[in-house]
Amino acid sequence: MTLLGLSWRSEFPKLAGKLQLIQPSPNMKTPHSFSQTRFFSTLRFIIASTLLFAAVAMAFVATNSSGPLAVGKSNNAGKAKRDMRIARSPAFANHLKTLLGRPDEKNGEGNRLDGPAQEAYDNKAYPAKSIAVAQQRAASNSARAIARLPGGKQTNWQEVGPHGVPADALVASESTGATAGTIFSGRATAIAVAPNCTALSCAIFIGAAGGGVWQADNALAPQPNWHPSSNGIPSNAIGSLAFDPSDPRAKTLYAGTGEPNGSSDSEAGVGLYRSTDGGKNWTLVAGSTAATAPCASGVGTCPVATDRSIGAIAIDPADPNHIFIGTDVARHGSSSVNGGRFTPPGAAKVGLYESTDGGATFTDKVILTQDVVDPNNPTGGDFFRAGCSHIELYRPGSETQVYASFFDYGVYRRSVTQDGDTAFHTIFNSAGGGTVANSSSSRTEFSSNPNGTALRVYVGDTGSPSPANFFRVDDANVPAGSLFNGTTNVGWTQLSSATNGTPGFASRNYCATQCSYDMPVYSPPGAPGIVYIGGAMQYSEIGGRSNGRAIQRSEDAGVNFTDMTIDTNGVSLHPDQHAIAATPFNPNIVFIGNDGGIWRLDGSFSDVHSECASRGLSGANLVDCNSWLSKVPTTISSMNRNLGTLQFQSLSVNVQNALNDIMGGTQDNGTQAFNGHGNGSWFVTIFGDGGQSGINIGSPNIRMHTFFNQLGASQIDVTFRGTDPTIDSEMGWNWIGDPGSLSGENMSFYIPLITDPRVSGTWFFGAQHVWRTQDNGGDQTFLEENCSEFVNGLQFTGACGDWVAIGADLTSTSFGTDKQPGAAGYLVALGRTANDNGMLWAGLRRGRVFVASNADDPTAANVTFYRIDTASTPTRFVSGIAVDPTNPNHAFISFSGYNAYNPTQPGHVFEVVYDPSTHTATWTPFDNNLGDQPITGIAVDWTTADLYVSTDFGVNILKAGSGTWVPAAGGLPPVAVYGLTIDTNARVLYAATHGRGAWRLSLQ
Repeated sequence: MTLLGLSWRSEFPKLAGKLQLIQPSPNMKTPHSFSQTRFFSTLRFIIASTLLFAAVAMAFVATNSSGPLAVGKSNNAGKAKRDMRIARSPAFANHLKTLLGRPDEKNGEGNRLDGPAQEAYDNKAYPAKSIAVAQQRAASNSARAIARLPGGKQTNWQEVGPHGVPADALVASESTGATAGTIFSGRATAIAVAPNCTALSCAIFIGAAGGGVWQADNALAPQPNWHPSSNGIPSNAIGSLAFDPSDPRAKTLYAGTGEPNGSSDSEAGVGLYRSTDGGKNWTLVAGSTAATAPCASGVGTCPVATDRSIGAIAIDPADPNHIFIGTDVARHGSSSVNGGRFTPPGAAKVGLYESTDGGATFTDKVILTQDVVDPNNPTGGDFFRAGCSHIELYRPGSETQVYASFFDYGVYRRSVTQDGDTAFHTIFNSAGGGTVANSSSSRTEFSSNPNGTALRVYVGDTGSPSPANFFRVDDANVPAGSLFNGTTNVGWTQLSSATNGTPGFASRNYCATQCSYDMPVYSPPGAPGIVYIGGAMQYSEIGGRSNGRAIQRSEDAGVNFTDMTIDTNGVSLHPDQHAIAATPFNPNIVFIGNDGGIWRLDGSFSDVHSECASRGLSGANLVDCNSWLSKVPTTISSMNRNLGTLQFQSLSVNVQNALNDIMGGTQDNGTQAFNGHGNGSWFVTIFGDGGQSGINIGSPNIRMHTFFNQLGASQIDVTFRGTDPTIDSEMGWNWIGDPGSLSGENMSFYIPLITDPRVSGTWFFGAQHVWRTQDNGGDQTFLEENCSEFVNGLQFTGACGDWVAIGADLTSTSFGTDKQPGAAGYLVALGRTANDNGMLWAGLRRGRVFVASNADDPTAANVTFYRIDTASTPTRFVSGIAVDPTNPNHAFISFSGYNAYNPTQPGHVFEVVYDPSTHTATWTPFDNNLGDQPITGIAVDWTTADLYVSTDFGVNILKAGSGTWVPAAGGLPPVAVYGLTIDTNARVLYAATHGRGAWRLSLQ
């Protein structure tokens, strides 16, 4: 079968020829270098990317190949041999880059700002191109007004977790070279170690992307005593943390809200907050939200940090009232949980801001030319250029000198001592050059460190098409013109080298293809010869010349680096590094924040370069390996136990055991499962970017989950072995995505997937058609032998999965020319009821709604859909459908977006009654006091007729007979809730939060 001009079978032998088994050396006690993982995961993602945008030959060969790749064979039951070790191709990185977005149609690479969160923002803003400040404030005000009302239920929400989720060695190896199990949590974006930290007492704060601020006072303990520390901060998106160095008690610190990392789900924030009691309470620094900044539109003044992220904070060590903040592009304000590329017109320009009055006011100091929103561009077209990502202050005498880095521009400095004026001067010019073309990819990070009377500065920089390079100046205490002369960075030494086998090769391209998302540089204070650099993960090298090089360490001022990714026990860091910090008393004890939470290098190192001899390496690759593995961490400690920061997409339940058996997909941390026996436990069932999931109504061992999806890749797995933390269960996942992948249909980044609530074995997912399987995706024996995630079998030949498209293409103009017909208007919501076999409801991206009464017809083409939305119902995203279990013609439907942008089609919550005799429906709005705020999900307690909706601020209830929406219950933090799952028989409602894990409300 040929796929868009590319024959899978014709290319597979070429691919297979490059894959070789590597057996462990008999004298190795533990193969710490790399481990069993899923062959097809690697294969699948390169194919998905390649098929979409280029008819080119597939190969796993990377530039400067790491040597032989390896694949572990499996038996017919899909059980791979545990002692076989597998290297990975660069394509495997796609599995953990999914939050960066859909592939760019021009060059086939991932567009860092066009993923699930971009979709969500577009869905909320449509048909307008931006969400105005007035609408954002209206949504926020409505949410606050509802929050002040008494809760609808007398019981409180219960946090189900996880509080750090365990992954055994097999699951951990699916994304890294780990051979040992570990514990993950959600994305950590900022770290602040108390300046008075000692070996006996060490306080630490972290900021989570969607989970707020967390604190522990025993950062060096095997299990830190984490607890939330966000009281007073009305946002869970944190981008920066900093202690006030003038407070000897280490009780005063600042938190910048909004995440600056440039991913699609990097939320914008609500300003700068300060705590003077060690994080127990926080208050707004008023000037950070005052309208004193130049507006991005170029007209008037706007709030400094509202609708932006604060990616950097610095407090003058000589004056606590002297504060700097750096603002960056982020996705949205407090009314939109998933930001997007359409920057609100009320947002300020990004850049460097300064306060001299303790934050009462801020003044813009460095505002560089930056992108402007183009309403004709599908993503707004404004990227990161001119955002300030890092600030450091240097005070060698009576002057506090300021250093700051800016996306696409480089490093700037203000120093009267060196330059004779108070202006900011370029001291390092980025390869990006400040151009529009490089705005989405160019980033500069730096770290400075006094070295006697000199100031050593390290810089990491990238600008397309230039890969990341690493630089150093040993003494920046010279005029700016001696460092950058207007054309060249004349004062800097480039440490990176493109020549494999040389010392500088380690820092070349160190953050791979996603430097705008993760490229930290850090030199521990007091140790100017030590420097750490971080990035995603060098997947192609795992088990070859390196252990992944997610974090690298140099102790000779950046000349030579060694690999900090895997310790001597086989524990590996998670991919995608964002923050690094050391203890003040030992530069070798280092804390690392990444997409898998928070980690600690415990300060000792070991030489394991002898492993290189068994990796099949030669020449420059062997030279690299011997160098990079000559000093690896003896111990890496996961610090994620007790951290509740996972970002769920959705949750599903086993209706036969709804209180004790749930599962759900998470951002970059796989599909999680909860076994509630005893005290209950969570574990990762399979890694990757988890989307939807489901459990068969009649046979709960049969389950499905999805990864991210796109044109050419409907990535669905099925297992017949349940989700238990056992090898048999974990290796039971089988790929059944062929039909949708080969169909040519467009689909959502996270496709809607539901299990039939009445007919065992029937499942549906949505693309441009509704797709159906009536036997769980295919025969178990065949799938396990030929389509297992651990077998290089028949994937992408059309044999794996038996989904069929039922009925017509619902995006077709045959159903009208309104509400975005065509491929961009794909399905986003599906609903079935347990009281009949045939009625199916379907909602599309721009407000089309359909019903079919014969969705169970054995002949797929006979299924007939009728369109039931009207000209007066919203042209907006259908975010949820809840079908009445006693009347399949009755449902409640929710919409995202804002009434303000299509005022002739208002409404967010509707009761819908379908008339099968006329194929029309009656729509009754139930917004009442919700205000103009997007609704992200809906559920109905059909026993009591209570109606629930989720928002960017929590969960609300409209009790039967009441006209007023109120909070569903107390106890839930102010967090974005992406979805609701209800089981009326078990009397329970679940909320999938994007940053604080899973929560449960008893409906008794």
